[in-house]
Amino acid sequence: MIEALLFDLDDTLYLESDFVASGYRAVARFIGARRGMGHEEILYTMMRTFTAHGRRAVLPRVIDRYLDASVTVADLVEIYRNHGPRIRLLPGYGPLLRRLGRRHRLGILTDGLPEVQERKVTALGLGKIVDDVVYTWKQGPERQKPDPAGFLALLERFGTDPARALYVGDNPDKDCAGAHRAGMKFVQVAGRQVRPGPTREGGAAEFVIENLHQLPGVLALLEGAAGERTRAARRSGPRRTRDAATQRTSAERRLMEAVV
Repeated sequence: MIEALLFDLDDTLYLESDFVASGYRAVARFIGARRGMGHEEILYTMMRTFTAHGRRAVLPRVIDRYLDASVTVADLVEIYRNHGPRIRLLPGYGPLLRRLGRRHRLGILTDGLPEVQERKVTALGLGKIVDDVVYTWKQGPERQKPDPAGFLALLERFGTDPARALYVGDNPDKDCAGAHRAGMKFVQVAGRQVRPGPTREGGAAEFVIENLHQLPGVLALLEGAAGERTRAARRSGPRRTRDAATQRTSAERRLMEAVV
């Protein structure tokens, strides 16, 4: 029986693109206040730059267009990282996690700057839903997934054997490899656009689902398989006893014949 469910955070329980948009909005408001203008145009510029040229091009672009040399990329990065994120769990995930929490211990294992990830957990209301959170970077970036240390730390806190836990995440390399190194099965939340497959070093996910709403089906499948093994053991137990008794009777008969 599965006792514990451990989850990745970004792009598993919420969309990281929502956090990016929230951070850019905070930066755009700072620039708008400094320039004495609305933030909408600035945010539009940031999102267009992000889509066309990637994340690294965004902040240099808005500095070049709206600011002077007195504001650096590092200044805007601090605003982005320290803002209070406006993000939410994917639809229906809150009630689903609460239902799962009635039968399983729930934990989150997440990489990244701990103070940033902690604000995400708070904004999503997960502190009231899950039992524990491990921020891998608190032990140093070298302990991020796929290092098994974070997985094993959560399991130790729960007193759960790895064979009785599942890790649920979106990244087939970091999440899958880390879970397997820790001795856990991995459930990949692949979505409709991702084609799952074996990772570079961690093998393939044991289960692939489109979204978290399919996780109860995985749990039912595992519990059904465990129940079938138990029933099979019960069926075979008496048979083994009868076979042993038959062998013992035969051996005793041969002994008696030899004596006579």
